[in-house]
Amino acid sequence: MQKKTIIEIAVVVVALAVMAGVVYVGVQKGGIRVGGPGEGEEKSPGESVAPGTSPISDRGEVLTAGGEPVDLGVTPGSPDAPQQSDPVSLGNLSGDVVKISASSVGFVPSEFEAKSGDAVTVAVTSTDSLTHLFKFSDPSLSAVAIGVGPGETRAISFNAPKSGEYAFLCDVPGHGSEVGKMVVK
Repeated sequence: MQKKTIIEIAVVVVALAVMAGVVYVGVQKGGIRVGGPGEGEEKSPGESVAPGTSPISDRGEVLTAGGEPVDLGVTPGSPDAPQQSDPVSLGNLSGDVVKISASSVGFVPSEFEAKSGDAVTVAVTSTDSLTHLFKFSDPSLSAVAIGVGPGETRAISFNAPKSGEYAFLCDVPGHGSEVGKMVVK
């Protein structure tokens, strides 16, 4: 082969490699739209706050694994319900997460605020040697539940309901002192 032909081929190969790298980085960062959902196409779920939690779309909507809005009135853990995370470290959760400690003396903090419609992520940590089950008493939020074992932290994301006060509790028998409320504005 001629020297000029080898150089031209090398230049083409390098150019293609650079272009492939740019496209790969753009797709990874979400900066390049490849296809994207159009009419009749499946939605692509957004980012999860923690491993195992339901993804949150760019519009702040908490979604099922299939890309549909979660249903807050279904059985916890069902496919249409928001999903609790795998065990996580509190240090790996962002500052926007409502972090609640659960123990036999109660929840700390026992109250938090949210804005109606906003995506809310609650992380519950068992700070004693007991298992705790965080859930809301209002049936409109029956799907929002987090079970934690001793020393464990798990999180769940959901969209805050309409304005009002929503009581939460530990649903383990004998844990009646563990109560609190979410105030939605």
